[in-house]
Amino acid sequence: MNQLERMLRLYLQHPQEGVVANQLIFLSHIHEERELAVLIKNAVQEEFGGFIDVFVSSDGTTIPAGANFLSRIEDGLATCAAAIYLISPKSVKRNWINFELGAVWIRNVLNQPSAGTKIPTIPFCHSGSTPSELPAPLNNLNGIIATESSQLEFAFRSLQSALGGKGALRTDFDKLAAAALAFQTSYTIGASISRICSLVGGGTFSN
Repeated sequence: MNQLERMLRLYLQHPQEGVVANQLIFLSHIHEERELAVLIKNAVQEEFGGFIDVFVSSDGTTIPAGANFLSRIEDGLATCAAAIYLISPKSVKRNWINFELGAVWIRNVLNQPSAGTKIPTIPFCHSGSTPSELPAPLNNLNGIIATESSQLEFAFRSLQSALGGKGALRTDFDKLAAAALAFQTSYTIGASISRICSLVGGGTFSN
């Protein structure tokens, strides 16, 4: 049995229990963008604290030492009530991001015949990616720009609806957007410096 088959079997055995009881939000990211993932995780947990968990594979707490890493990811994908994908020019090319997106996409397809609950699947674009320029099938999703406060608020309202909540949101979205922008600035500058060093190191100056 491959990974996707195992995940689908788990979901089909418990199609509602995981979504209702666990109230889990799956946050998909690449390791290099862990800092932004933890930032978003903390903001979501502070907003909806008490009745949700956010799955972030690299935060050091979601998957404890000794746990089966792959099985925990599969379980999270099979039971989450919503999914966030951190999308940058680098992450969009990674196999794991696309695998994790496909897993939730298939759950939504399976829910259609029975008019089941739609799982929000939200790309959080940053570091040069924008929703309008995403490749298919990501461009079919209503993504947001993670450094813009109004779009972060829009995403959080979608999460609130998926979790069955209502009322005014408490998050300071200007502050959250500023923190995301600070990460983006550091992340993109670091990548530019690495490229320059690589070019210099591989040129005539290294001889």
